[in-house]
Parts: sequence; C-alpha cells; structure tokens
Amino acid sequence: MDSDVRHQTETVPFVAPSAGSWELDLAHFSPDCSRLVRDAMELAMPKGMEDGLDLVGAPVKTLDAHFLNGRFYRRLVPLVGASRNLPAPPSFVLKLATRIHPEFRAREKRAASTIDGRIWLDELRRWEDEWKPALVANSRRLANIDHADLDDAALADHLLASYEHVTDGLVLHFRLHISDLGPIGLLLVRGRDWGFDSAELMQCLSGYSTATSAPAIALAKIGQALSSPPDSLDDVRADGPDAASALDVFLAEFGNRLTGGYDFTDLTLQEMPATILAGIRASGDTTIDVAARAVGDQTAASLRSQVPAGDQATFDQILEDARLLYGLRDENGPITYQWPAGVMRRVLLHAGERLEASGQLVSAKHVFDLSANEMATILRGEATNTPALTPASIERRYDTRMSWAALDAPRLLGPEPVLPPLAVLPEALAQLMDATLTLLELIDSPISRSALAGIGIGQASYRGRARVVSDAIDALADFEPGDILVTPFTVPTMNSVLAIAGAVVTEEGGLLSHAAVIAREFGIPGVIGASGAVATIPDGALIEVDAATGLVTVIEAVAAKL
Repeated sequence: MDSDVRHQTETVPFVAPSAGSWELDLAHFSPDCSRLVRDAMELAMPKGMEDGLDLVGAPVKTLDAHFLNGRFYRRLVPLVGASRNLPAPPSFVLKLATRIHPEFRAREKRAASTIDGRIWLDELRRWEDEWKPALVANSRRLANIDHADLDDAALADHLLASYEHVTDGLVLHFRLHISDLGPIGLLLVRGRDWGFDSAELMQCLSGYSTATSAPAIALAKIGQALSSPPDSLDDVRADGPDAASALDVFLAEFGNRLTGGYDFTDLTLQEMPATILAGIRASGDTTIDVAARAVGDQTAASLRSQVPAGDQATFDQILEDARLLYGLRDENGPITYQWPAGVMRRVLLHAGERLEASGQLVSAKHVFDLSANEMATILRGEATNTPALTPASIERRYDTRMSWAALDAPRLLGPEPVLPPLAVLPEALAQLMDATLTLLELIDSPISRSALAGIGIGQASYRGRARVVSDAIDALADFEPGDILVTPFTVPTMNSVLAIAGAVVTEEGGLLSHAAVIAREFGIPGVIGASGAVATIPDGALIEVDAATGLVTVIEAVAAKL
C-alpha cells in the first residue's frame, strides 16, 4: 500500500504532519468524512488560498490543509521559513527583513495596489461574468447525464470528469474567499479603530446576501402558486402548471446541492422531499431580504453618525464593498462546491450500486472509502491484482473510518502559533495581515467558552422545540416551522429550510460562520459556538435562545418526537 493510501485509510498518530502550528477545525467535517472529500480539501484549499493571497499581496503564503483520522487540521503558512520550526527573531530583524526581502517588497506593492484599486471588485466581476455561468452550466450538464446509459468504462470517465469539476470549483472557492472576506475584514479592522463592536458592524451587512434568502423566496413562490396545502410533491405538480413550473425551477436550481453537510455522504435537497414539502407549507414570505436589509441599513446609519466627519466617506466606501462581497460570501460555496459535489454524489451512489452488484464492493457505501482514481481503476476492470482494492481491504478502510469518531483529537499539533507583531510590517501588509487574523478569529469558535454559551446574533430571545442532532440531515428530515435547529454547524444549502426555523444554535463557528449569516439574513435569534449544545440539550426539549446574552437555556426536557 502506497504512503498516500496509508495516510488516508488507516488510523495514524495525531502528530503534526510538517512544521508549523496545525489547528483543528470542527466547523466543516465530521470525523467519518469520506476519502474523496479529504483528497479534495488537501489539494484545493492550499492551491486556492495561495492563488488568492498572492493576488492581493498578503504577507502569508497560504492556508494549508491536512486530515488525520478524519480530523481536519489547517495551518497558516508564512512566506519564508515555512519548512522549519524556528524561534521568532527579534522585531527589528523582522522589520528589516520585510523591507529588504524581495518577496515581501513585491507583496507590499501588490497589497497597496489591492487596497487602493479595490481588486476584490475585479474578482466579483469575473465571478458574475465568467466563473459562475461556467460552473452552473457544467453542473447542469453533468447532472443531466443518465448514468444507466453508460458502460463501466464510460462511467469511470464520467466519474473522473465530475470529480475534476468538484476540485476545480473548490480551488476557485478558496481563491474567492480572499476577496469575499477581505473587505469585511477591512471593515472590522477600521471599525475597531472607531470603537465599534464587531457584532454591530456585521449587523450592517444584514439583507445584502441575496443568495442566503433566494431558496426560501423560491419556496415561497411555490406556496403562492398553490390553491391548497399539499401533502406531497406530487400534489404540488397536480395543483396546476404554475405550481409545477415553480417546483421545477426550484429543483433545477437547488435540488442537486449537498444540503446536510459538506461531504459526499450528505444528502442533496432532492433526496429530502419531506423537507422541501415542509418548506413549501411554511412559506409565504417573499420579502425576507427586504426586512433584513432594513435592519442592516438602520444599524449602518446609526454607526455612521458616530464616525468622525472626516472618516465618513471612508466608512461609506468600505461598507459598500463589504456589502457587495458579502453576497458572494454565501453564494460562493453552494455554486463552486456544494452543487458540483451534489452532482458527484449521484455518480458515486450509482457507481457504488454497480460495484456491489458485481461483487467488487461488499457494500455500496464503501465507495466513499475510495479515491476517484481507485474507483475508475475498479470500474475499468484494472484492479484484479491490486491487494489494496479487494472488497475485503476496502471494507477494512470503512471500519477504520467509522472508528475515528471515538478518538480524542488535540486542538493543536506542533508549537503554539507565534505571529509577528503588526508593527514590523509595512503599512499595506499590516492592514491585510490585521484583516486576515481578524477574519480567522471570527470564523472560528471562541477559544474560551462556558457551557451553552456562545456568540449571540441579534437581540431577541425565542422559545421553541429543539431539534438536536449530530447530523443535520436527520434534523431537517423532521423539521417543522418554529423549531430550533441545534447542530454542530450549518452549511449554506440549508438556507431553503432554515428560513422556517425559530432560532439556530451551533456548537462550532464564530461571528463570520454560515450559521451567523443565516441568523442575520432571516432575522432569527442565534447562538453560535455554544459549547456542549448537542450533548447537553435533549432532542425535543423546550429551550430558550437568548441572542442578546448569547445563552441557551433548557426550560423543559421532553421526549424526542418520533
């Protein structure tokens, strides 16, 4: 077995894979994440981040990714000295180095040009005019291929083409994160100078992520086209051509996107008809974005009045850019990754069934323990003499992957991260570095947390039934209007369902996480990064979510609804 396969399929010690400080990320993947998603992330995240950071002239090389026993670790890679753990040199040495080292000098010029020229607007134009149309067209094309018409060799080719679509989109996803988050980071940094709280500044962006509310609005249009409440999606189609057309438009746009999480093992929305039906029944409000924008505009006007008169034009421009790119923040993932990944899931399910039927897999679900190239090799009949690809060997990979959840993963591998003081950097590099560090801090869960306490989104409180699961797919399958979703984390494609939630509670994530975006855009109370929420709150319990204090309280524990 080669080293890559060994790394990806066997339990290994929790040891730093290279120099640097590797920090655990719990807000995206569960410990049993599939081989394919691990491969894709380790390839695409460093490449995409490097492309984006280089483009803007950031003083760091990339954000690296590595999986150990299913746990996702990442590290910030410096421009120089990334291959060794060395003590930090004195500040005066760093200051001198950043001004004479060729790479730092080149980055400083690009950083100044980025800030003055607002390069993120160019990235946004390319997204709208070039990248998004191409991605959507390819996702639709691949989704329309009938797998049953393909022989094994053609299915292998289709599988590899679909996976390339996923990885290409994921590289772009991470590149775009530099631009869709950059202006927000600069807003937070300048706002701190003006004495503003980060949560208040983020509230200024409410209503400016049209991608967040788009699925709920599309569901509302289906509901408005119906003459009576439906009991099934067949009832929707039978109600009349307007309702049937609205449903077809919704499914074509959102049906093939991963909805329960970020892994190929997670369901797409079209696999959850009961969830779509619940969304249609509870729909009716097509002005979600209008109400949220009113809150954002009111908050912005209040903060602007507190900005010194000489800085108000700067505030206006930074806020305008942050709002423009904020919409890309929540549109990026669904189109670059979750739609391609949902299309890929359909290929994997068909390939798994075919390989089980031919005796080349013990179970179809073992397809998630193979790399894309391994699956193609098996489908083409080229794995006969490969010990690592026997049905029994692949089954052992599955068993190992399932065992990873029981392992305790340390939060940090390698030395504690030590970052150079911002004062040693030239002005433009210091601004970008400050914004980068601020963003990383606000995406992650708070380091120090009390039980059932986190970051409050909004000012209201809400009482309702808790739908508590470690797997969000289970929650959405039984979700009813007014329920409170309590889950480790949320993903953008849950938007079509969470518009009917009364509140949201997550164990992981920070002020810039997707769950925080949902709460702001839908105007529902949220507590993000609430330690122990999934384990502590009984499913079906009556709970109170207080966004003003960031606290979740169990009012009455009741039996879970079956």
